[in-house]
Parts: sequence; structure tokens; C-alpha cells
Amino acid sequence: MELEPIHLSIMSHPENLKGIRSVMKDIVSKTGLSKEDSGCIILAIDEACSNIIKHGYKNDYNQKIDLTITLETNLLTISIIDNGIGFDKTPIKTRDIDEIKPGGLGIYIINQVMDQVEYTRTPEGFNKIKMVKKLNS
Repeated sequence: MELEPIHLSIMSHPENLKGIRSVMKDIVSKTGLSKEDSGCIILAIDEACSNIIKHGYKNDYNQKIDLTITLETNLLTISIIDNGIGFDKTPIKTRDIDEIKPGGLGIYIINQVMDQVEYTRTPEGFNKIKMVKKLNS
């Protein structure tokens, strides 16, 4: 199943993540993925947006987050663009997944769930995270 790209633009308030989860739930329901896999994709997108709000925008709820979601026959691609503080994933240290404490698992979850994750800076100076999930055809 293929859909026209879906563009969402939200203000960087955590309450707006509910709308993103709702849209993502509708989109992943069309992929044929299991309920568990669909839930993991929704969680990964939620984590990426939460990280933007918390770390990129330092909880400034008056900033913008733009998402583009593309569903093709074999691929689900989500691109998220923000104008927050640049993200450098190299200094992030991995920790033992058994080390239980709140927070700090967003990047781990995103990397475990998605098949491809790219962090870039656009020519205009925006942060972009592109996440790709391969779908069974």
C-alpha cells in the first residue's frame, strides 16, 4: 500500500505528541505489521519528538516540529525536522539495558526499532532525523 506523503507540523508541547501517536497509529495500521511492531514504531517516533522537545528545545513549548511520513510498498519513512540545538550522537554512551532508571533509552529504542536512522543538518541549518522501517511485501 502506498500513500501520498503526510506532513504534520506541531508546536513543541508534550501534549501534542498524542496527535502524532494517533496519526502514526492510523498509518502503521495500513502496513500489515503486527500490533507489537506497530506499537514499537509509534514509540520510536514519540521518543524522537520527546527528545527534540526536551534536549533540542530545552522544553521551550513554542517551537515547531515538522514531520513527513511516507508509506511505500516496502518502506515506511519518517523524517522529523526541528530548529533546536544540534544533536551529536557520538558522545552518547550506551549503557547496559538491564540498568533500570528512567529516561535515556530513546536513542536505544529508535535504533532497535528502525532499520535505518540518520541524523543530519539541512543546508538551512535545521536538524533532521530520518527513520526508515522496511516492510514485508
